[in-house]
Amino acid sequence: MPRVFSIFCASLLLGFAVAAAPDIHAAAGTGAPTFECRWASTPPVIDGRGTDAVWQHAAKIDGFSQPWLPGAPAAKEGTQVRLLWDREWIYFLAEMADRDVAFDSREHNGELWKNDAFEFFLKPSEQHTGYYEFEVNPAAAVFDAFFGEPERSRDSAGFRRGEFHVEAKVVVDGTVNDARDRDVGWTVEGRMPWTDFGATGGRPAPGETWRINLARVNGRSPDSELSSAVPLTKAGFHRTAEYARLRFVGPEPLPRSPWQNTALRGSPDGPASFAARRAWPELSAHSLVTFAPAPGGEWAWFIEQENGWDGPMRLRRLRHDGDGREAEALLELDELWYSIAFHPQFAENGFVFIGANGPRASPPRFSRVVRYTVRDGRPDPKSRLVVIEWPSDGHNGAALAFANDGLLFVTSGDGTSQSDLDRVGQDPRSLRAKILRIDVDHPSGRKAYSVPRDNPFVADARFAPETWAYGLRNPWRLTYDPISGQLWSGENGQDQWEYARLVQRGANYGWSLYEGAHPFHQNQRAGPHPVTFPTIEFSHAEFRSLTGGMVYRGKQFPELAGAYVFGDFNTGRVWAAKHDGTHLAWMRELIDTPFSLTHVTADAAGEIVLVDYGSSVSYLAAKSGGGFYRLERAPPPSGPTAEFPRRLSATGLFAELRQLAPAEGVIPYEVNLPGWHDGAKGQHLLALPAGATIEVRPSKGWQLPNGAALAQTLVLDGRRIETRVLLRQQNDWAGYTYRWNEAQTEAELADKAGADLELAGGRSWRVPSRAECMMCHSREANFVLSLNEAQLNRGDQLARWERLGILLVDSAASERGRRFERGTRGGGGWRQQANQRTAVAASLLPRSPEHLRQLPALGDESASLELRARSYLGVNCAHCHTINGGGNSAMEFDSQLPRERMRAIDEKPQHGDFGVKDARVIAPGAPDRSVLIPRIVMRQPGQMPPVGTRTPDAEGIRVLVEWIASLKE
Repeated sequence: MPRVFSIFCASLLLGFAVAAAPDIHAAAGTGAPTFECRWASTPPVIDGRGTDAVWQHAAKIDGFSQPWLPGAPAAKEGTQVRLLWDREWIYFLAEMADRDVAFDSREHNGELWKNDAFEFFLKPSEQHTGYYEFEVNPAAAVFDAFFGEPERSRDSAGFRRGEFHVEAKVVVDGTVNDARDRDVGWTVEGRMPWTDFGATGGRPAPGETWRINLARVNGRSPDSELSSAVPLTKAGFHRTAEYARLRFVGPEPLPRSPWQNTALRGSPDGPASFAARRAWPELSAHSLVTFAPAPGGEWAWFIEQENGWDGPMRLRRLRHDGDGREAEALLELDELWYSIAFHPQFAENGFVFIGANGPRASPPRFSRVVRYTVRDGRPDPKSRLVVIEWPSDGHNGAALAFANDGLLFVTSGDGTSQSDLDRVGQDPRSLRAKILRIDVDHPSGRKAYSVPRDNPFVADARFAPETWAYGLRNPWRLTYDPISGQLWSGENGQDQWEYARLVQRGANYGWSLYEGAHPFHQNQRAGPHPVTFPTIEFSHAEFRSLTGGMVYRGKQFPELAGAYVFGDFNTGRVWAAKHDGTHLAWMRELIDTPFSLTHVTADAAGEIVLVDYGSSVSYLAAKSGGGFYRLERAPPPSGPTAEFPRRLSATGLFAELRQLAPAEGVIPYEVNLPGWHDGAKGQHLLALPAGATIEVRPSKGWQLPNGAALAQTLVLDGRRIETRVLLRQQNDWAGYTYRWNEAQTEAELADKAGADLELAGGRSWRVPSRAECMMCHSREANFVLSLNEAQLNRGDQLARWERLGILLVDSAASERGRRFERGTRGGGGWRQQANQRTAVAASLLPRSPEHLRQLPALGDESASLELRARSYLGVNCAHCHTINGGGNSAMEFDSQLPRERMRAIDEKPQHGDFGVKDARVIAPGAPDRSVLIPRIVMRQPGQMPPVGTRTPDAEGIRVLVEWIASLKE
C-alpha cells in the first residue's frame, strides 16, 4: 500500500461508524430545503472517524445530485454530511464513497477543487452578502475564505483574506492517488471556531437560520463530477441566493417559573420629589469634570478627561440652547484641569481662568491658576499666563471663585495624596492647605497678581499674605454667592468624614490636627488660631467623597432659594443646606442618583446642573462617558403607591422564612469565593421579573433589569443576623437590610443610617447604612458584586441558567472584552465588517463553562497561591480599588489584571506608612514592609475594607502574607 501522507487509514465502510439519525434529503425541484445543525451536548473528538456518540444525535444530510442538469441526476457516488454546534465551534462530518481517492495539493488555500474535495459554504444572513467557503481534500489540506461580496469569489486575492482556524482530520478507506486499485471512500471530520466568523457578527443564536451549501468535487479536473445537497440551477457553488436554509437548534430549555414583583417597589422614604434629566442628550464626551456657563448665555464651557482619572484633559464648549452635538474642542494640554472661572469684566477683557495641576506626565508637579485671553470665542494658547502656582502632587485644590469685588478666591490642598505627609496643614507660611485671596487685576512686581490689603494675615509675618483661611485637606469645589456673600468650600475627608464649610475670614479649619471635627494627628504643631469645625459633616456611612456645589438662585425651586446644593461622588446623592449666616437652618437630601458627581453647579439661568464623571464599566468599550443632568421635579405617581415592605416576609422573595425557602421563580445560587462578612456565611437569591434576562458582561458585574432583586442572608454561628436586599428601579440600585429577630421568625427593615449591634459574646457587628451598601455596590463595579462568570462558574450552575433562558449574551462583544483578537480573523476577525450581519444576543454562555474564568476558594490548595491571593483582593477590594472606583488611591485589584498593572507592588504608600521603614503597599518578599497587611488586620480608621467589617479575616490575611513573601524583587 502506498504512503498516505500521515492520513489515518482504516477499513471504515461509509456510514458504518455512525448510528442512524433522522435523514434530510435534498430533493430537486422542491425549492431550498431546510437543514438542521443540532446542539452538541459534548464536543466530538476530531479524529476523522466520527465514532463519538454525539454524532448519533445529528441529522444526516444526503441526496447529493447535479440539479442543474436535465433530470437532476444523483451523484454517481454517495455523500452524507452531519452538522453539530456548541458555544465555541461548528462541527462537520462528511462521509464520501469514492472508488479512486486522490488529491493534487497539500497547500493551505491551494487549488483543492481541481480534485477530490468536500466543500462547505455558509452565508450568515439573507439580507447581507458576506459568506464563507471552506474546503478539505483527502490530504486534510484546507481552503478557507470570507467573501464580502459574491463577486469576490472570482478574485483569488480574496482566498487569503483573513485568518481562520479550521481543524480537520481525514480517514481514507483505501489508498490515495493510486488509480490501479479500488478504494471504498474517505471521511473528513472537522470544526471551526465561531471566533472566525467575527466579520459577520460571530456565533448564531439558537433558532437562527443561516444559508448553506454542501458540495463535493469527485475526481480530477476537467473530468470532475460536481454535486451538491442544494438545488442549484447552474453548476456554480457560489450561487448564494439558491443556498439551503440551516437552522441552529439550541440546547433543550428548562422550564422557568415566573416571579411576580408585586411588593418590592418604591422606597421606604416615599415618592421622590426630584428627578434628573439628561441635558444636551446628543453630547458625546469622555469623563466630565466641570461645567461653567460663559458670559452672554450663548455658550457653556466644560472640561472632560479621556480614559479615566489619569488621562489627558480637554477644554470644550457647547451651545446653551443646543442638544450637545455641536460641542467643539477649545484646548488640550498636558495638565489636569479642575475648574473654570470667567473674569467679572470678561466682556471687556476676555479673560478666563483655569485651575490646573501639572505636568500630567511626570513630577515635579504644581497646582496653578492659568489665565487665557479669549479671542473670537476661543482661548488663545499664546496668551497663556501663569498667575500663581505652588508645589502640589495630590490634594491639589485649584478651585476658583470670583467675589463681588472682583477678587479671586483659590483653593489649595495639602499637596500630597497621603495624610498631610509634608505637615503643611497647620503651616502658616505655605501656600498649601489654604483658601487664598488674590487680586488678578493689579500685578505686583514679578507676580501676575497682588495681595489685597484687607486679607486677614497681611500684617502677620508668620503667614503667606495670600491666606484667607487655612487647615484644609483637599477642597473640591468652591463657590461664591453674590447675593449673600457666602463662600462655600466642599472638602474630601480622610478615613471617616466628609464635610463642607461656610468659609470664614482668617479661620483655621484644623487639618491635619483634625479630620473635620474629629481628632486626627494630634501630635503635630498646631497653627496659631483655634480650630473651626465644618459647617456640614457626614460620616462615611453616608458620604464617601463630597463634591462641593453652588448656592441656588434659580426660579424652578423657590424652596431652595439661598440653599447650598452639593453632592457625593461615590453615592451620587445630592443634598441641600440652608445657612442664614449664623446657624444651619435646615439640611436634607434632594435626590439619590446613580451618577459619579464631580460638580454640582448652575447653568446660565441659575438652574441646577449635575456633572457626571461617568464610569469605566461598559459592555462594548473600555470607557463610557458621563453627562450633564438637570434637576427637575419628579412627576407625581400615576396611581396609588404601595408601602415599601417593612418585613422580610412581605418582600415576595421567600415562600417560607423558617427554612428560607425561596418564592416561586426566585433562584438560589452559590458563589466560588464569598466576600468577607466577619465570619458569617451567605445564602444568595436572585429574583428576576417574569420574562426578564441578565445581560452577561465580559468583566465586572452583569447587568440586571429594572425590577430585579438580589438577596443575601448572613448566618453567623447558626443564627441569621441580617438579610440584605439589592433592588434595581428606574435604572438605579438601592440597598436595604432586614434585621432578624431573636426568635429567628422574621426580619424587620433596618434604619436608613444602619445600626451597631452587639452579638452574643460581646462581638461587634455593623448593619450597614443604605449609603454604606452602595459604597461597595458601586457604579464602577456595576453594582452587583457576585453576579459574574468567575463567581458563578461552579458545577452546572451557569449551564442551568443558560437553559432557563435567563442569560442574554452578545458573544462577539464578549470576545472583544476578553481581548481575544490575534491579528485578523475570518475576513476581519472580531472587527465587524460594514454592511454585514451583526451579532445576535442569545441565551448561550460566551464559552463552555470549562473555558470560562473561575475563582478558587481561599483554601483550594490546587490553585496557585498567586491566584488565591489576587482573587481574594479582587472580591473584597476591587469594587473600590479600580479606576474611578472611589478607593482614594491609584491601586487596581481586579484579579484579571496583569500584576504590573496593579500599581501596588513595590509602590510607596500614599496614605500613611504606619511608621514602617521603607514601606511599600506590597513589598515583594517582605510582608513586614507591606502596609496592605496592617490595613487588612486593623479595625480602626484606615482599615480595609473601610466599611462592613469589625473582625479581621485570619485565613485571608494568612494567604496574603504567604503570597507577598513568595514574591521576588
